[in-house]
Amino acid sequence: MIRHVFCVVLLLLALPAMAKERYNFWAKEKIRYHDTRVKNDPYNPQLRVLLANAYYGDGSYYEAAVQLEKALELQADYAEAHCNLGIVRQAQSMVVDAENHYREALRLDSTLVDAMAGLGTMMCASGRQAEGIEFLESTLLRDAQRDDARFNLGVAYHKVGDFRRATDHLSQLFQRYPGYPGLAHALSQACFARGLTLLQAELPDEALDFFLQSKQLQPYAADVHYAEGLAHLRLQNLPAAEAAFTEAVALDEYHVPALHNLAQVLDMQGRLDDAVPYFLRVARLTPHLDTIEAARNATYDEKILLH
Repeated sequence: MIRHVFCVVLLLLALPAMAKERYNFWAKEKIRYHDTRVKNDPYNPQLRVLLANAYYGDGSYYEAAVQLEKALELQADYAEAHCNLGIVRQAQSMVVDAENHYREALRLDSTLVDAMAGLGTMMCASGRQAEGIEFLESTLLRDAQRDDARFNLGVAYHKVGDFRRATDHLSQLFQRYPGYPGLAHALSQACFARGLTLLQAELPDEALDFFLQSKQLQPYAADVHYAEGLAHLRLQNLPAAEAAFTEAVALDEYHVPALHNLAQVLDMQGRLDDAVPYFLRVARLTPHLDTIEAARNATYDEKILLH
């Protein structure tokens, strides 16, 4: 059976304006074409779904929903129509109705990957990550190249604190499609979080690898450079730690933990004169550390990044 299904709506993504304008031109042509076909054969549910598809491509969600509802009036057990109506309702933020149609689509046809991906994405977005992850994993078992599902699955694993699976899925997607919208930021954040976990576990070598990956993807994040400096410091590589803390301070001159650790590293290398200006900046920025000695005795580590 030929299926007429939409592409599942992706979280947090939108087409560029120019691309959408060009696409809308062709979408309107499709609407005219399929509308003529429906008028010639009004009791054909498959044609109603094709017309709904054209309306959806034009951003006309209400008209798309009308055609899908008519298709379901003609054929109540039409799984693809239920799936597509779920996608439209999701785009309209009618999440309860969307979920009902996704579930009905899967009841009628348990292999519909569009329904699995849509339901899983929607559930993760609404805070029901456990069940959403299950649907997204099922999607990838049936279609390993489903990029939207892999991206949303990686983000969902990050949200539940499973940073290993988050980095695994997002890294796989990065190898396949490095330009996927939002991926560089998501993967950088996942690598950063996994690095912090490893640093807390006293595994600075492994943590450093993930901080460097994160930095490559997000070079202007002061916290990433600061975390890299902490890993170098644990490994007693003082010059590398100094370089990382210096970069963090260059990106954020008010980053007190980076300022403090930069001063400490300079002090540890016997360069107290170089360290003093940074200790003074720490003292000025933190009222409870009102002297250089108080600033020298303070402690800032990765815990500051976990709040």
